[in-house]
Amino acid sequence: MGKNYMPEVARILGVEIGEEFDILINEMEMLTHGPYKITDNAIVDYVGCKTKNLLYGLLTGEYTLQKRPWRPTEGELYWLVTVGGLLKYDYFWRDSLGSLTLLNMGNCFPTKEAAEAAVPEMLEKFEEIKKGVRP
Repeated sequence: MGKNYMPEVARILGVEIGEEFDILINEMEMLTHGPYKITDNAIVDYVGCKTKNLLYGLLTGEYTLQKRPWRPTEGELYWLVTVGGLLKYDYFWRDSLGSLTLLNMGNCFPTKEAAEAAVPEMLEKFEEIKKGVRP
């Protein structure tokens, strides 16, 4: 039996094995059977059906892979940027107003490095929000 290249294909396409993503046609129209993911031996759709045509389309540029934004799971540690630009970690709880608010404004990051890279953007968002608040 030959070598399995699917882990390398996933890396080339910029995703991990098992990571969900969407597929676009002409870089605009999303295919309807997503999310998709690459397994050890195929690309599968939302119900687990394997398809070879999608792999061919992705490798030839006929289709475009669009990563889904990272979302924390229940109880997962995430990083955030404070109003003062400092980094802090917390745990995500889907019934927590704080967790949901931070997620909604894009202030939940999977790593400290990702949060650090987002400091300028988050500080800009905070300043925009402050403009609408009366002194």
